Formats: sequence, structure tokens, C-alpha cells
Amino acid sequence: MLTIARRFNGPAHSGNGGYVAGVLAQRFLEEFGTTPGAKVEVTLRKPPPLEKPLTLRQPAETEILRLLDGTTVIAEAELVEAAGDLVEPVSPDEAVTAAKNYPGFSATPFPTCFVCGPEHPTGLHIFPGPVPGRRGVVAAPWTPAPDTVGPEFVWAALDCPGGWSAGDLQGRPIVLGRMSVEVLDEDATLIPGEPHVVLGRLLRTDGRKTFTASTLYSPSGKPVASAEAVWIAVDPAKVRPDGADVTD
Repeated sequence: MLTIARRFNGPAHSGNGGYVAGVLAQRFLEEFGTTPGAKVEVTLRKPPPLEKPLTLRQPAETEILRLLDGTTVIAEAELVEAAGDLVEPVSPDEAVTAAKNYPGFSATPFPTCFVCGPEHPTGLHIFPGPVPGRRGVVAAPWTPAPDTVGPEFVWAALDCPGGWSAGDLQGRPIVLGRMSVEVLDEDATLIPGEPHVVLGRLLRTDGRKTFTASTLYSPSGKPVASAEAVWIAVDPAKVRPDGADVTD
């Protein structure tokens, strides 16, 4: 069983996509282990409900792990080829400067998001702003707390910076539909109280779908993990567990 605590919301009534994906990815790795040259990819099928016991199930003769609400598939994890480029880093000072211009300070469809919501009292408070001279690239500093250093928080931290690289989220709200993460240093751990840097980059937009990349860097400037994601344009009012499929 698995329950997403209310603290880890993205939209007001459902779980943050990156956090939920990270939790499911960890359960997947516990079940199947790691494979050289591969990374875990999680597809979100429905908005993840909060404070509700969910079940984990492996379909017969597969290496897929599903998260279910009753018989409804909320998300599923599987291995895919580890491929993708890093988002080139910026200095910690440049990340701080970029974050001062975070668009979500003035307008955001999800102001209480656990990762990027300015109104979340105990969130990660990752506020990605545009990097001068680098079109479609955003950056933010992030100092993990002692209770946000688990692997699932790496996924969470890589989530919203990708989304904000798409630009105007108030005018065109998007939610996470699919995310894959490659851990670049198996020995690297998040260091509580120390400033990390996370960047997002817009790759392309195709209809309702937006494709992004993101990278998390350690306090020493070493890449910790990278992600690729697919986002889906939505009506924020409908992003709730009884709403439409995320990936429709």
C-alpha cells in the first residue's frame, strides 16, 4: 500500500507529479533493481489522490509496476533507455538571480504546489526563473531540508523547473504526464542545509504536449541527476482525482 500525504500536493487536490513519480520509481527499483544503461520512466494516467491508500501491482509477465486506486491505474513505472543531455549549469549566484524573477511569484495556476508553490508552508520552494541569454532555460537554487533528502525528492526537484521552462503557465497551464530520471552519480546524496542548483530547459511543444529536460547539480557543481518530461496542457479546475486522464 502507498498513501500520498496531503503535504505533497501539486494541484490543490492531487499529488505533485514529480514526487509521486519518485515514490513509485523507488518502489520499482526495490522490486526489480537497477539495469546498466537504463533509467526509470513513470507515466501518470490520472491525478494522484491525496490521503487515500493506493495499491501496487505488477501485471503478469511484465517488469511494470502500477499504482492503482481500486481498479483505476494512477501511474505506472518501467525501465527505458538512459539517454538525454544535461542542461548546462549556472553558478549558484546566477541561480539566485534567476529565481528573483520567478513568474510564479505574481501568477501561477498552482500556488500551493509542494515543489514550486510560493504559498506552500513546508514545500521545497524551488522558484525557477529565466536565465539571461539562454532562451527556454530556467534556474533556481534549492537547499534541501533534513526531511527532503530522499530519492523521491530528487524527482520532485527535477519536476517543476522543467514545467516552468515552457514559459507562461498561467496562460497555458500544464501538468506532468510522463517523467524519466537518470541518476548520474549513484554515490551522490542530497546534502541538507547546502545550496544545490536545478535547471529546466524547454525542448519543444507539440499540440497539448510540452517536452522538457532538467538537471540537478550538487553544491560542488557536480551533476546529481537529469530528467526528461512530457507535460500536458490542462484546465486547472479539472486536475483532481475524479477528473480527466492526465495523458489524454
